[in-house]
Amino acid sequence: MKKKLALIALSFSTVFCSFGQQDQHFSMFAESPVYINPAAAGFTPGDLQLFTNYRLQWSTVSDNPYRTISASADWRFFDQGGSFMGAGLNFYNDLAGVAKYQTNVISLPLNYAIQIDRNNFFSIGLQPAFYQRTIKNDELNWFNQWNGVAYDQSINNNELILSQNFSVSRFDVAAGVYWSGQVSRNAKLKLGLSGQHLTKQRINFTAEDAKLYRKLNIHGQGEFRNETTGVTIMPAFAAFLQGPNKELLIGSNFRFLLKGGSRSTSYFEEITFSAGTYFRVGDALLVNAILDLSGFSFGASYDLNVSKLTAASKGVGAMEFFLKYRIQFGTRNLRNNRVH
Repeated sequence: MKKKLALIALSFSTVFCSFGQQDQHFSMFAESPVYINPAAAGFTPGDLQLFTNYRLQWSTVSDNPYRTISASADWRFFDQGGSFMGAGLNFYNDLAGVAKYQTNVISLPLNYAIQIDRNNFFSIGLQPAFYQRTIKNDELNWFNQWNGVAYDQSINNNELILSQNFSVSRFDVAAGVYWSGQVSRNAKLKLGLSGQHLTKQRINFTAEDAKLYRKLNIHGQGEFRNETTGVTIMPAFAAFLQGPNKELLIGSNFRFLLKGGSRSTSYFEEITFSAGTYFRVGDALLVNAILDLSGFSFGASYDLNVSKLTAASKGVGAMEFFLKYRIQFGTRNLRNNRVH
């Protein structure tokens, strides 16, 4: 019974915009910050980064678990060893619940990074996007079609929404700022602030003028390396505020150097393994593991649900996987890559 009640609550949270305005979230947010901040495009080792990930959530709560797929590419150009421009292409698809409530977003982050000094960069970014939501109403069984034993579709649901599919498409825009700096020989810091859905576009499927809440993102990451042990501590956080929805993730990864790179090619010859633990406040404990093989990375994370939903979820929150590949064109020295 508890599982059925949780499923009903989750399903309706994806149907009505007043409860379904929170965006998708990823547990390994630090692996591709360009998803949440256009000013972070181009801040990657190498000239081009390709990234994709897959997230499956609530598999023990619903027969239709929530699924999110994303893919992105971001690159750096006009880079002569100082200030540069960054650009990218992001896509994600989110499918939720029995209503097959689907969100598709295609965005184009673009920024300009100013070199403050040899080891510090500050960028300003803008991101136009295409935003679409669809719902398959013919997949739903409404509450007033319950006959006491099961859902009966022959009962009139008395809903104004007819048995058809709905779609709404809108222009979207985001903006942000980002700072990346090497504060000492073995310490780097990154900090970003961005706003998404700045147009506050209308997203309701009916005649009501319901608009998507604007979203504020604050995120950061540090890297503190011990030269003796080769271990790098990488604390990170992300905070999101979107209307009544709030989310805070905080934790750290520990990266172990398995094979070092040369002084001239640095990052692209290193082999590292990292593992970490994060906490999404009020929701889940996250664990992850990442293997980096000379520019190619893959990782996995698991969300252990610790909220009141554990009665239905049995602690199973989400599984997430990513693949990442960084490409360096030419043979120029990677001094700036180590800073970024």
